[in-house]
Order: sequence, then C-alpha cells, then structure tokens
Amino acid sequence: MISTNLFKKITSNFKLSLYSIHGFPHWNRVEAIGHRLAISTKADKVVVSLFSYLHDSKRQNEDEDPGHGERAAAYCEELYKQGVLNISTRQLSQLMHACKFHSDSKIKTNDMTIATCWDADRLDLVRLGITPDPRFLQTGEGKQYNTI
Repeated sequence: MISTNLFKKITSNFKLSLYSIHGFPHWNRVEAIGHRLAISTKADKVVVSLFSYLHDSKRQNEDEDPGHGERAAAYCEELYKQGVLNISTRQLSQLMHACKFHSDSKIKTNDMTIATCWDADRLDLVRLGITPDPRFLQTGEGKQYNTI
C-alpha cells in the first residue's frame, strides 16, 4: 500500500540486510496482520501500512537497539516535510507515536490505529519463536488473533 518511491527511499537508507529479521519480510507480515486486525479495529490502514515499513527502518542492528523507534519517528517527520508522505497531520502524529513507542510494552494507548500498529508488530514475534503475550497486546482482536 506504500508507493514505489517511498519503498525505494526506505530500502536505500536501511542499514541492515533487506531480508534480515527486521527487514522487508517482517514489514510485509506486519502490514498483512495490521490490515487483518483493522477490519475489526477500524484502524487507519494508511497509517498501518506506513508504520509497517517505517517502524524498524532505522535499526542499526538486529539485537537491542535503543532509540530505533525514536529514529524512525524522526524519519517519518523528515519524509513528511520532504513531501514524500502525503498524509494529514493527524496521521503523521499517529505514525510518529506508533513508531516512537512500538518497542515499549509499558506504554498504552486508546487510539485504535496506534494500538493496531503495535499489535501487528508484536503478533509477528512468532518469526523469532516467541508466542506473543496477550498482556502486551492492546486490542481485543490482537488478543484473539490466533482464532481469527
């Protein structure tokens, strides 16, 4: 759901292998999961798609990488100012918040778009052999995902 131009920009600036644990295959799965959740949560699918491809785009390594969410949020703002992200200021705010805090399971939100983004990312932990803990999922749909 993202433009070819944006995809090229993200991938050309990605420091890791495009097919790494936090790379393109993960982004695709997060988008697919997010769109599936959005059927029930009514999340903004544009924000979900952008989050999917941007949330880990500024990782510097595959392990602990404090600050990668903040770097991703700043990158979103930069892309918006460059006119690459054609979204509203509300969507930008949701996207930046979702990216900035996606790795912090202590943060909660009442915004269903942000919650859907976070759940979509956490539900893809299975790629690492980790079963997502329902306590860290924000939507009812996310908590029931295995039965959807």
